Amino acid sequence: MSAFRHPVLARASLLALLLGPAAPALAAPAANRFDGAWSVVATAETGSCTGPYRYPIVIRDGVVDDAGGNDVDASGRAGADGRITGTIRSGLASVAVSGRLRGSAGSGRWSLAGISPCTGRWTARRTG
Repeated sequence: MSAFRHPVLARASLLALLLGPAAPALAAPAANRFDGAWSVVATAETGSCTGPYRYPIVIRDGVVDDAGGNDVDASGRAGADGRITGTIRSGLASVAVSGRLRGSAGSGRWSLAGISPCTGRWTARRTG
């Protein structure tokens, strides 16, 4: 059976011919200008949280991740415009984070819902 008689291969071949070299690459996303290592300091404003809390994070291709070694799991997205949203988890606690990065600094708000809810602000600075 030739490749073009198989319906899936025929469609894939046709698509490749139509798109040719103008097809967008399926490579990794482009680097985000906020990519790199960041140090985040969160302070509490309401509730029973004590703080300040310090979290090293890293942004790779706009994806936020914890830098490791601090018993937290940070995740989220940093947009090309600097808007950042994410979550920091430690044990049963899940903290929602939002804000904005500008140049080598950033700031925003965080909130912890649940039995002992609290809210606060965070600031960040680029460390690498």
